[in-house]
Amino acid sequence: MKIRDFVQFRLVRKLLQTEASEERTYFALTLVTGVSAGLIAVALNKSIYFFTDVFGTNTSFGLKALILGGIAALISGYVTTRKFPSTGGSGIPGVRVAIAVFNGKITFLSSIAKFFVSVLSLSAGFSLGQEGPTVASTAGVGSVLGSFFHMPKKRVKSLVAIGSAGGIAAAFGTPIAAVVFTLEEIVGDLNAKMLGSIVISSVVASVTAQSLQGDSGHFFTSFNYKLNDSRELLFYLVVGFICAIMGPLWVKSVLSYRQLSIKHLKGHKLTLIMLTFLMMAAISQFEPKVLGIGHGTIEEALLSLFMDWKILLWLFVFKFIATTICYGSGISGGLFMPTLLMGAMLGGCIGSISSILFPGFALNTGAFALIGMGAFFAAVIRSPFTSIIMVFELTRDYNIILPLMVSNIVAYAIASKIHHGSIFENISEQDGIHLPTRDDNDLMESLTVEEAMINEPITLSAQLPIKDAMAKVQKIEASGFPVLKNGLLIGMVSTADVGSAYAKRKKGQRTVEDISTKNVIKIYPDQSLLVAFHKLKQYQISRLAVVSRINDKRLVGIITAEDIVRKFGYHLVEETKAKSKTNRDELFTPDLDAAPELDSESNGEVQEEV
Repeated sequence: MKIRDFVQFRLVRKLLQTEASEERTYFALTLVTGVSAGLIAVALNKSIYFFTDVFGTNTSFGLKALILGGIAALISGYVTTRKFPSTGGSGIPGVRVAIAVFNGKITFLSSIAKFFVSVLSLSAGFSLGQEGPTVASTAGVGSVLGSFFHMPKKRVKSLVAIGSAGGIAAAFGTPIAAVVFTLEEIVGDLNAKMLGSIVISSVVASVTAQSLQGDSGHFFTSFNYKLNDSRELLFYLVVGFICAIMGPLWVKSVLSYRQLSIKHLKGHKLTLIMLTFLMMAAISQFEPKVLGIGHGTIEEALLSLFMDWKILLWLFVFKFIATTICYGSGISGGLFMPTLLMGAMLGGCIGSISSILFPGFALNTGAFALIGMGAFFAAVIRSPFTSIIMVFELTRDYNIILPLMVSNIVAYAIASKIHHGSIFENISEQDGIHLPTRDDNDLMESLTVEEAMINEPITLSAQLPIKDAMAKVQKIEASGFPVLKNGLLIGMVSTADVGSAYAKRKKGQRTVEDISTKNVIKIYPDQSLLVAFHKLKQYQISRLAVVSRINDKRLVGIITAEDIVRKFGYHLVEETKAKSKTNRDELFTPDLDAAPELDSESNGEVQEEV
């Protein structure tokens, strides 16, 4: 252990001698993470298909599949429930938790465990996908590399996102969608500064995976569907509308099933996993196409090989039930492919019925299946840009991009009204984990410093004797004050500094100007509260001087962390009032009576440091 620590210390000291060296190391780690993501994605994919064939869990379960698949499910479930609880489920919520809560820290053992339990669970026939586990494993690689080289916390978090993007790009062969999903869902900011590194990782991972798999790395063959008549858009709108209803319904089904299992099988999670395996064995006797990832079934739907709407509806219902009980059990597995499959079946079913009711239109069932994939994905995952780009990249069919965009936006907009948050956000909330959402960031960005600042702060004159200043600050509950000279800002002084100067009475410290801090951290009225929070945290100070952009010596206000919290909370109260009037779903019930009081307290008074 000492030798390892010594080698690690020498490596880190040599690589991170300067800021430029850190940048080079970070770039190198980005490349290594991208290549590793490609290798992990291919290894996971090949392992799952190999053991699925060995176990015989890709068709109706026989005795061999029941025994071998049961052993695989038992081992996977035991490790997940007893040894590494973080390996349960998709893994994407865990990555978001790591970034938001643990500064990107993901342990090496949990990443290895996630890989192996996912191989076993997905080989056992559970109706789940491989993309979530791939993301969790590749994100772990980025975290481990960043931690090993003692990169700053910001860099480690970036490497986690970089690994996530590489995992999606390699698993699906969709580098553009991987970039968008990582920024949209995992990072939660489409304008993130790490965009360049994420793009590099996605491309490197995708190239690595394709070089290892060749043409077999492409998920689907190319299609040539197109919009023959502009009136067909009405049918695709119907697809978006129905997906907007069925998507939230499926999310609520998963949440209800999880809640039911927690209530009745609390402390017996492994029992639930094994019961779920037996239920999947029973379902396989009726419809084996719902087993596993479902790639082949989706391609059949896209090729219009399913023409009967009853068959498509049958497959949708069984996949709906199978994915609900599998994901609700807590076994390791992702949601992307099951969601795409349900969308393809639902869209194909609508297309088949539409072609019967309206024979005058040249409607293609496969085209409807393709549109349904994107719309259902948008309704469940709540990443509309990702859904459009991913379906386009998977099928490489540009001709139908307009119907795809229309149905996806409709599905996303209506689903957002019906049920708040994506499946990942809802699962995290149910587990008691409250992650920052895009709405939080949007609200903080939309509120400005001018809206929350104290417009007429109490100031101290630069020529004020320290004795008089001490008498003045003792009467005011504040931790600091702006110092003005001839009406212009020259510094800041804390109550503690005034008290210390008064007690020691050193030579040369007669006035407030003598003891004030001249290097003032400033902010402008039009900047967002998010910027204000960042500066307060970065410089570890209690308040910021708000100055004019025309003259940064002219003080226009003061803002503290408490002022920001007050304004943020008041805005949420007003927003909730408006929502309640239109009978929308409320995220929480605030104390409405406190709103006017909060607003009045923040005007014209200096607030205490939070």
